[in-house]
Amino acid sequence: MTMVETAVAPDMPGSAIPDAPVAVEVRDLHKSFGQLDVIKGVSMTAREGDVVSIIGSSGSGKSTFLRCINLLEIPTSGRVSVGGEEIRMKRDRHGQPVPADWRQVERIRTSLGMVFQSFNLWSHLTVLQNLIEVPVHVLKTPRAEAIERAEALLARVGLADKRHVYPAFLSGGQQQRAAIARALAIQPKVMLFDEPTSALDPELVGEVLKVIRDLADERRTMILVTHEMKFAREVSDQVIFLHKGLVEEEGHPGEMFRNPRSERLRQFLASTQ
Repeated sequence: MTMVETAVAPDMPGSAIPDAPVAVEVRDLHKSFGQLDVIKGVSMTAREGDVVSIIGSSGSGKSTFLRCINLLEIPTSGRVSVGGEEIRMKRDRHGQPVPADWRQVERIRTSLGMVFQSFNLWSHLTVLQNLIEVPVHVLKTPRAEAIERAEALLARVGLADKRHVYPAFLSGGQQQRAAIARALAIQPKVMLFDEPTSALDPELVGEVLKVIRDLADERRTMILVTHEMKFAREVSDQVIFLHKGLVEEEGHPGEMFRNPRSERLRQFLASTQ
């Protein structure tokens, strides 16, 4: 695959630490499903310590863009780099884009903690077992060390007393907090959140947002797809508004939410009030 060569765009405004190393860089990303173009040339830079929120209407390409970062979706073209390392791509014999080295992809994924809309906990494992599965069996962390770290994380998200419970016996908010703890258990450099509160009842949203806010306060690097506009405004260093697979507007949340330049963004924000 020819990862499209483009000039590197200036860093996005609002970076928490402007001179910090780049954590994730995406350049001219395209993603198509058959004849449907979902992402049409999106670029993004997140430096270490940045919280980047991606907002937009349903169908704007937000989740697809996020999933392309860790190659849960294979980009049609463009460049993705994590921690300064570009993910190498090629074309298969049918001309389709594929990773040139899946071992590189798996290694890079260990630096990316992913939290999904629908929790994706392993139902046949207890909460504690969910947290230690990847560290022990993939990262080869000593079991005692993995358990110690997992129990500390569960205490942190308020689930210490649920460590031997199976996911089916947890509320949605508890499952999502467990999913966040599981993502943190691999000690990622970047956290990716795909609409982490969209599957929750309204009364459970706050407990999950509190955990994410605490991570933001620690200056943990995060890329967050969300429909929680107030939360995005409060915790983000940068906001990207996607519309039909393109960046319609981007910048510092205070300016974007207070004085949007795009009529589409004004209409979107008005619809979320």
